[in-house]
Amino acid sequence: MQALARASRGIAATVRPSAMEAGHGGQLQQARGIVVQVRDGNLDRALSIMERKMRSSGMERLIRARTHHHVKDSEKRVLARKALMQRVRSQELGKKLREILIKKIRGQ
Repeated sequence: MQALARASRGIAATVRPSAMEAGHGGQLQQARGIVVQVRDGNLDRALSIMERKMRSSGMERLIRARTHHHVKDSEKRVLARKALMQRVRSQELGKKLREILIKKIRGQ
């Protein structure tokens, strides 16, 4: 976790206190990236929430790629297979949609 935190310094991830703690009178400034509010001074909980959001958004992979982390060949194969399956699914969906549109056009 600490390694990810150190590596994420270059990526827009923000941990900020709630609006009342910051003294903004309830006004929040729009932020880019991941935003996590620290409630009741519980920084550990805010960091765990930020870590979960980073994992779900794919930012963790970007950070690891930036640190030139060595990827095992087996992991490369798995990622390549997932990308291939996603491409195939996308192409199949496109074909189905084209067929539906053609049927609609010809049917009118």
